[in-house]
Amino acid sequence: MAGVMLVMLVGVALSATACIGNLVVCQNRARSLADLIAFDAAYAAWHGWADDPCAFAGQLAVSNSVALPDCMVQSDDVQVTVAVDTAVPLTPHVQRTALAGPAECDKGGASE
Repeated sequence: MAGVMLVMLVGVALSATACIGNLVVCQNRARSLADLIAFDAAYAAWHGWADDPCAFAGQLAVSNSVALPDCMVQSDDVQVTVAVDTAVPLTPHVQRTALAGPAECDKGGASE
């Protein structure tokens, strides 16, 4: 009986470790893709390559097999939310948000 319990405990521990590992990988992927998509959309808008930065961000999301549940453009800044599917039953997806745009410059001069 103790041997069966030990095998079950090891199985549960391995399953929990696999689920946590999958969540960490998916969170890192979501964070990286949110940063990349926000930067690319803001860069394309800034240089006039994309009339609609959110549509451009949507194309980037589709090409990277992720969902884009939210996209906002404020002035020259683009904020995107990226959702990545997980293999964990209780957490079907993870979301991360990123903001990108040109940096504000000091009008008084640069400090070195």
